[in-house]
Amino acid sequence: MQKLFKLSLIATVMLSTSCAIQPNKKQEITEPSGPKNIILMVSDGIGFNGWLAADYYQGLAGQQTYQVTRPDGTKPLVFGLAHSALNLVDEDGNTLAKGADISTAAGAVEQGYDPLTRWQRFENAMLNDFTGSGSYTSYTDSAAAGTALMSGRKTAVGRVNMDWSNSEQFDTIAQIAMKKGLSAGTVTSVMVSHATPAAAVAHNVSRNNYAEIFNEMHDSGLSVIMGAGHPIYDASGQLKPQDKQTYKYVGGEQTYNVLRANEKGSATAYIESKSEFEALAQGQPLPERVVGIVRSGSTLQASRAGLNSANTPSGMAFNEGVPSLATMSMGALNVLNQDQDGFFAMIEGGAVDWMGHANNMPRFIEEQVDFNQAVDAVIKWVETNSSWDETLLIITSDHECGGIWGEGTWTNGQGGAVAMDRSKASLETARFNPAEDQFNAFLAVQNRGKGNIAGYQWASRNHTNELVPLWVLGKGADRFKEFSRTDPKAGQLWGEHYNWNGNYVDNTSVFQVMEAALLRSTAR
Repeated sequence: MQKLFKLSLIATVMLSTSCAIQPNKKQEITEPSGPKNIILMVSDGIGFNGWLAADYYQGLAGQQTYQVTRPDGTKPLVFGLAHSALNLVDEDGNTLAKGADISTAAGAVEQGYDPLTRWQRFENAMLNDFTGSGSYTSYTDSAAAGTALMSGRKTAVGRVNMDWSNSEQFDTIAQIAMKKGLSAGTVTSVMVSHATPAAAVAHNVSRNNYAEIFNEMHDSGLSVIMGAGHPIYDASGQLKPQDKQTYKYVGGEQTYNVLRANEKGSATAYIESKSEFEALAQGQPLPERVVGIVRSGSTLQASRAGLNSANTPSGMAFNEGVPSLATMSMGALNVLNQDQDGFFAMIEGGAVDWMGHANNMPRFIEEQVDFNQAVDAVIKWVETNSSWDETLLIITSDHECGGIWGEGTWTNGQGGAVAMDRSKASLETARFNPAEDQFNAFLAVQNRGKGNIAGYQWASRNHTNELVPLWVLGKGADRFKEFSRTDPKAGQLWGEHYNWNGNYVDNTSVFQVMEAALLRSTAR
């Protein structure tokens, strides 16, 4: 009887959580028309402190193209974004421990974000880092967070547009757009079938089923699929030995051979050279559909090794054999814009997160600067080829990674702030440990001037529960105000440069705003 009661309670929690987070499918249309084009840009794994660190490095804190009023008077809105997944629980309501058989889960409950409890202890945003937290994961991941952004539904970590029990598939904004007659596409700086681009259109029980995911993406009707994950090139653009070649990110060797057979003159063009991406960015030739796999096995730049010294944040020259995210984005928008009905595009700076996990601030900065330059290119494209009256641009992240804070936020057992030698032991010592370290105060990263790395500390090597930024410009942007909540403390920490008062929304709101905009657009 007691067990039945507990299961009933779990079901009740699940039902109430589900009701709270489901998108309103019948929202009243309050505007006569919506945007023709919807562009979602995601910098993976970066919160306010990381964003500010990159802005300081560029000397553009509060002055990025998407942070200022545009020449036509369009003003960006800024919010925080909360992100959380569902934790799987057993029949007694206990969160499954790390390493547990997830097939034994009896239910799922939302992790959530509470602006009151977050600021009571420094470690409250990264409790999963410490023994005894009871959680099997580090809050959300890019699969669950991407699912929330693209479908408006919460799920458990690792699932792509599937519910926590792997029994229901969710419709995504890209699918809805294509059903309405619009074109859709994905662009990423990491493997083309990685979690965030996968979430735009794929459905899978595991984000790690890359070949299955790519094949679903390829067969989905997407007009643009661009990213890394080339089977025969390494992260520095060098050819791999035959025994090291990996085809899983492009659907397997058979799929790859089919792709290569698509010549540039065919309806579906396969491209991989830097010059081919540059040609698309310049507007010619424009195929009806393009699959572009850059000549890197993992990332555009983040994982490169063995290149010459250069005046870059990391001190290493960039891989000159791959296009920038900005170039890829321009080419993708040119292809998608051939559809007179409009388009949906998802563009991801995916390797920011990778450098957060690695606690590598110089390369973290490189990746975020590359993302910012892609946003610059997209805004220029909109203002040249479209307008803010027919375009909705959303710029955000899926979650925070690394727990970046200002130097002096805590004093570790060794008395230092940053692990400079990059050794595993040094990195571990530098991270925050509540049992050994002294928390001092919540400090934003400190400005050290343009071209210099901000004052910072890495608290974690995992994902955290911190709010991330969201900027929105164009037609339909005001709708985010309907979902707004407030975290005054966060606004005090990061609001100065960004004219932000601490208002934030849940990540499911991104889908709801995009869906409402799309429904208004197709009702014209």
